[in-house]
Amino acid sequence: MEMRSLSSKQVRECFTDTLNHVACDLEHIAIKSPGKETVYMIPAKDYELFIKLLEQAEDKLDLEEAEKPMANPEQERLTFEEFLKEIYKNL
Repeated sequence: MEMRSLSSKQVRECFTDTLNHVACDLEHIAIKSPGKETVYMIPAKDYELFIKLLEQAEDKLDLEEAEKPMANPEQERLTFEEFLKEIYKNL
């Protein structure tokens, strides 16, 4: 998908048209302002997909982090009963 690039001034001058291009034509637009980071306008469905993919990536990283101690042979291991005793002892 090709992305159109506009200056912030161009977007201000034709904001409604820019929104319509994004919403109706499902176009992605990069908005550039001098001395500032580029921002992007994308259709809602693409944003929703991005959020879903981001959550999946975060979940994968969390799972990998949680599995690290289990892969360590020196990690202390508790039975389920020992685990419950520890929890109730600290209540």
